[in-house]
Amino acid sequence: MKSLTAYQEVKQKITEDLVRGRFPMGQALPAEKDFAKELDVSIGTLRKAVDELVAEGIVIRRQGKGTYVAEHDLKRLLYYFFHIVRHDAEKKDYPKVELASFVSAVANKEEAFKLAIKEGSPIWRITNRLYLDGDCVMIDQITLDKKRFKKLTRDDFISREGSIYQLYQMQYGQTVVRTKERLRAGLASKQFAEWLSLPPASPALVIRRIALGIQDEPLEWRVSTLNTTNYEYFSELVA
Repeated sequence: MKSLTAYQEVKQKITEDLVRGRFPMGQALPAEKDFAKELDVSIGTLRKAVDELVAEGIVIRRQGKGTYVAEHDLKRLLYYFFHIVRHDAEKKDYPKVELASFVSAVANKEEAFKLAIKEGSPIWRITNRLYLDGDCVMIDQITLDKKRFKKLTRDDFISREGSIYQLYQMQYGQTVVRTKERLRAGLASKQFAEWLSLPPASPALVIRRIALGIQDEPLEWRVSTLNTTNYEYFSELVA
Protein backbone atom coordinates (compact mmCIF):
# COMPACT_ATOMS: atom_id res chain seq x y z
CA MET A 1 0.00 0.00 0.00
CA LYS A 2 1.30 3.45 -0.91
CA SER A 3 2.23 5.47 2.16
CA LEU A 4 0.58 8.82 2.79
CA THR A 5 2.43 12.09 2.34
CA ALA A 6 2.76 14.46 5.31
CA TYR A 7 -0.12 16.68 4.23
CA GLN A 8 -2.35 13.66 3.52
CA GLU A 9 -1.72 12.40 7.06
CA VAL A 10 -2.67 15.84 8.40
CA LYS A 11 -5.80 15.87 6.28
CA GLN A 12 -6.72 12.42 7.62
CA LYS A 13 -6.22 13.56 11.23
CA ILE A 14 -8.41 16.64 10.71
CA THR A 15 -11.07 14.51 9.02
CA GLU A 16 -11.06 12.07 11.93
CA ASP A 17 -11.50 15.00 14.35
CA LEU A 18 -14.45 16.24 12.30
CA VAL A 19 -16.08 12.79 12.32
CA ARG A 20 -15.64 12.53 16.09
CA GLY A 21 -17.30 15.92 16.50
CA ARG A 22 -14.31 17.82 17.87
CA PHE A 23 -15.16 20.70 15.53
CA PRO A 24 -18.95 21.11 15.26
CA MET A 25 -20.56 22.59 12.15
CA GLY A 26 -20.02 26.32 11.83
CA GLN A 27 -17.10 26.31 14.29
CA ALA A 28 -13.70 27.73 13.35
CA LEU A 29 -10.65 25.51 13.17
CA PRO A 30 -7.73 26.58 15.40
CA ALA A 31 -5.48 29.37 14.11
CA GLU A 32 -2.92 28.08 11.62
CA LYS A 33 0.06 28.66 13.91
CA ASP A 34 -1.56 26.86 16.85
CA PHE A 35 -2.97 24.04 14.72
CA ALA A 36 0.37 23.40 13.00
CA LYS A 37 2.10 23.29 16.39
CA GLU A 38 -0.51 20.86 17.75
CA LEU A 39 -0.09 18.57 14.74
CA ASP A 40 3.69 19.00 14.75
CA VAL A 41 3.87 20.03 11.09
CA SER A 42 4.84 23.13 9.14
CA ILE A 43 2.23 25.77 8.31
CA GLY A 44 2.78 24.94 4.63
CA THR A 45 1.89 21.27 5.20
CA LEU A 46 -1.17 22.22 7.25
CA ARG A 47 -2.30 24.72 4.62
CA LYS A 48 -2.03 22.14 1.82
CA ALA A 49 -4.19 19.70 3.83
CA VAL A 50 -6.78 22.38 4.56
CA ASP A 51 -6.76 23.46 0.89
CA GLU A 52 -7.99 19.99 -0.08
CA LEU A 53 -10.70 20.06 2.59
CA VAL A 54 -11.83 23.45 1.24
CA ALA A 55 -11.88 22.09 -2.33
CA GLU A 56 -14.02 19.18 -1.15
CA GLY A 57 -16.50 21.52 0.55
CA ILE A 58 -15.82 20.14 4.04
CA VAL A 59 -14.50 23.42 5.44
CA ILE A 60 -14.76 26.98 4.13
CA ARG A 61 -12.45 29.99 4.40
CA ARG A 62 -13.88 33.34 5.45
CA GLN A 63 -11.71 36.26 4.47
CA GLY A 64 -10.08 37.82 7.51
CA LYS A 65 -11.85 35.47 9.93
CA GLY A 66 -10.41 31.99 9.50
CA THR A 67 -11.47 28.51 8.37
CA TYR A 68 -14.80 27.08 9.46
CA VAL A 69 -16.54 23.70 9.30
CA ALA A 70 -19.10 23.94 6.50
CA GLU A 71 -22.76 23.89 7.45
CA HIS A 72 -25.83 23.38 5.29
CA ASP A 73 -27.53 26.73 4.85
CA LEU A 74 -30.00 27.72 2.12
CA LYS A 75 -27.30 28.97 -0.25
CA ARG A 76 -25.32 25.74 0.01
CA LEU A 77 -28.43 23.64 -0.57
CA LEU A 78 -29.47 25.55 -3.68
CA TYR A 79 -26.15 25.92 -5.40
CA TYR A 80 -24.53 22.60 -4.55
CA PHE A 81 -27.39 20.11 -4.29
CA PHE A 82 -30.57 21.47 -5.92
CA HIS A 83 -30.42 21.73 -9.71
CA ILE A 84 -33.99 22.26 -10.89
CA VAL A 85 -34.99 25.48 -12.68
CA ARG A 86 -37.76 26.70 -14.95
CA HIS A 87 -36.95 26.49 -18.67
CA ASP A 88 -34.56 29.23 -19.87
CA ALA A 89 -33.95 30.49 -16.33
CA GLU A 90 -30.88 30.24 -14.13
CA LYS A 91 -32.37 31.43 -10.85
CA LYS A 92 -33.02 28.62 -8.38
CA ASP A 93 -35.87 28.98 -5.93
CA TYR A 94 -36.11 27.15 -2.63
CA PRO A 95 -38.60 24.29 -3.10
CA LYS A 96 -41.55 23.65 -0.83
CA VAL A 97 -41.33 20.05 0.40
CA GLU A 98 -44.33 17.93 1.37
CA LEU A 99 -43.93 14.49 2.96
CA ALA A 100 -45.93 11.82 1.13
CA SER A 101 -44.83 8.73 3.08
CA PHE A 102 -42.40 7.67 5.81
CA VAL A 103 -42.08 3.93 6.41
CA SER A 104 -39.79 1.40 8.05
CA ALA A 105 -38.67 -1.35 5.66
CA VAL A 106 -35.78 -3.66 4.79
CA ALA A 107 -33.21 -2.95 2.10
CA ASN A 108 -33.59 -4.56 -1.29
CA LYS A 109 -30.54 -5.50 -3.34
CA GLU A 110 -30.10 -2.10 -4.98
CA GLU A 111 -30.67 -0.10 -1.78
CA ALA A 112 -28.20 -2.29 0.10
CA PHE A 113 -25.57 -1.85 -2.60
CA LYS A 114 -25.98 1.93 -2.78
CA LEU A 115 -25.82 2.38 1.02
CA ALA A 116 -23.06 -0.21 1.52
CA ILE A 117 -25.18 -2.29 3.90
CA LYS A 118 -26.42 -5.88 3.85
CA GLU A 119 -29.52 -6.80 1.89
CA GLY A 120 -32.41 -7.08 4.34
CA SER A 121 -30.96 -4.47 6.72
CA PRO A 122 -33.49 -2.12 8.37
CA ILE A 123 -34.00 1.14 6.47
CA TRP A 124 -36.23 4.19 6.28
CA ARG A 125 -38.05 4.78 3.00
CA ILE A 126 -39.25 8.35 2.59
CA THR A 127 -41.17 9.91 -0.29
CA ASN A 128 -41.32 13.68 -0.72
CA ARG A 129 -43.19 15.87 -3.17
CA LEU A 130 -41.33 19.04 -4.18
CA TYR A 131 -43.23 22.14 -5.27
CA LEU A 132 -42.08 25.19 -7.23
CA ASP A 133 -44.43 28.04 -8.09
CA GLY A 134 -47.23 26.05 -6.46
CA ASP A 135 -46.84 23.03 -8.79
CA CYS A 136 -45.55 19.60 -7.82
CA VAL A 137 -42.55 19.24 -10.14
CA MET A 138 -40.49 16.43 -8.60
CA ILE A 139 -40.89 13.32 -6.45
CA ASP A 140 -37.99 12.26 -4.21
CA GLN A 141 -37.72 8.66 -3.00
CA ILE A 142 -35.16 8.64 -0.19
CA THR A 143 -33.58 5.60 1.46
CA LEU A 144 -31.61 5.82 4.73
CA ASP A 145 -29.75 3.23 6.79
CA LYS A 146 -31.80 2.89 9.97
CA LYS A 147 -28.68 2.18 12.04
CA ARG A 148 -27.22 5.54 11.03
CA PHE A 149 -30.50 7.40 11.65
CA LYS A 150 -32.03 5.13 14.29
CA LYS A 151 -33.88 7.85 16.23
CA LEU A 152 -35.41 9.50 13.18
CA THR A 153 -39.20 9.82 13.34
CA ARG A 154 -41.88 11.02 11.00
CA ASP A 155 -42.60 13.99 13.27
CA ASP A 156 -38.91 14.96 13.37
CA PHE A 157 -38.78 14.82 9.60
CA ILE A 158 -41.89 16.96 9.17
CA SER A 159 -41.06 19.53 11.86
CA ARG A 160 -37.36 19.95 10.97
CA GLU A 161 -35.94 23.43 10.61
CA GLY A 162 -34.21 23.94 7.29
CA SER A 163 -33.36 21.34 4.66
CA ILE A 164 -33.12 17.56 4.93
CA TYR A 165 -29.33 17.78 4.76
CA GLN A 166 -29.40 20.27 7.63
CA LEU A 167 -31.42 17.72 9.64
CA TYR A 168 -28.80 15.04 8.97
CA GLN A 169 -26.03 17.39 10.04
CA MET A 170 -27.62 19.10 13.05
CA GLN A 171 -29.27 16.10 14.72
CA TYR A 172 -27.12 13.17 13.60
CA GLY A 173 -23.70 14.66 12.86
CA GLN A 174 -23.91 13.31 9.30
CA THR A 175 -22.60 15.95 6.88
CA VAL A 176 -23.25 15.57 3.16
CA VAL A 177 -20.21 17.04 1.39
CA ARG A 178 -20.80 15.84 -2.15
CA THR A 179 -23.10 13.76 -4.29
CA LYS A 180 -22.84 11.40 -7.24
CA GLU A 181 -25.67 11.62 -9.74
CA ARG A 182 -26.75 9.71 -12.83
CA LEU A 183 -29.58 10.88 -15.08
CA ARG A 184 -31.76 8.73 -17.30
CA ALA A 185 -35.05 8.89 -19.15
CA GLY A 186 -37.95 7.07 -17.52
CA LEU A 187 -41.71 6.78 -17.26
CA ALA A 188 -43.75 8.18 -14.39
CA SER A 189 -45.73 5.56 -12.48
CA LYS A 190 -49.49 5.99 -12.15
CA GLN A 191 -49.17 7.55 -8.68
CA PHE A 192 -46.25 9.78 -9.61
CA ALA A 193 -47.98 10.90 -12.82
CA GLU A 194 -51.02 11.90 -10.78
CA TRP A 195 -48.91 13.93 -8.33
CA LEU A 196 -46.96 15.54 -11.19
CA SER A 197 -50.15 16.34 -13.19
CA LEU A 198 -49.03 14.13 -16.07
CA PRO A 199 -50.86 11.47 -18.10
CA PRO A 200 -50.05 7.92 -16.87
CA ALA A 201 -46.72 6.50 -18.13
CA SER A 202 -45.54 9.93 -19.30
CA PRO A 203 -41.82 10.45 -20.00
CA ALA A 204 -39.91 11.93 -17.07
CA LEU A 205 -36.33 12.60 -16.06
CA VAL A 206 -35.02 10.22 -13.38
CA ILE A 207 -32.13 11.44 -11.21
CA ARG A 208 -30.34 8.79 -9.15
CA ARG A 209 -28.18 10.29 -6.40
CA ILE A 210 -25.87 8.98 -3.68
CA ALA A 211 -25.07 11.55 -0.97
CA LEU A 212 -21.62 11.05 0.53
CA GLY A 213 -20.18 12.06 3.89
CA ILE A 214 -16.84 13.41 5.09
CA GLN A 215 -15.11 10.03 4.72
CA ASP A 216 -16.83 9.31 1.39
CA GLU A 217 -19.33 7.02 3.13
CA PRO A 218 -22.83 6.77 1.56
CA LEU A 219 -25.38 8.56 3.76
CA GLU A 220 -28.44 8.64 1.52
CA TRP A 221 -29.75 6.98 -1.65
CA ARG A 222 -32.26 9.09 -3.55
CA VAL A 223 -34.22 8.56 -6.76
CA SER A 224 -35.99 11.67 -8.07
CA THR A 225 -38.60 11.84 -10.83
CA LEU A 226 -38.89 15.24 -12.54
CA ASN A 227 -41.71 16.59 -14.69
CA THR A 228 -39.77 18.34 -17.48
CA THR A 229 -42.78 20.06 -19.04
CA ASN A 230 -41.80 23.42 -17.53
CA TYR A 231 -38.66 22.56 -15.55
CA GLU A 232 -35.27 21.08 -16.29
CA TYR A 233 -32.08 19.87 -14.61
CA PHE A 234 -29.47 22.63 -14.42
CA SER A 235 -25.77 22.16 -13.71
CA GLU A 236 -22.96 24.72 -13.92
CA LEU A 237 -19.37 23.51 -14.14
CA VAL A 238 -16.43 25.78 -13.39
CA ALA A 239 -13.17 24.99 -15.20
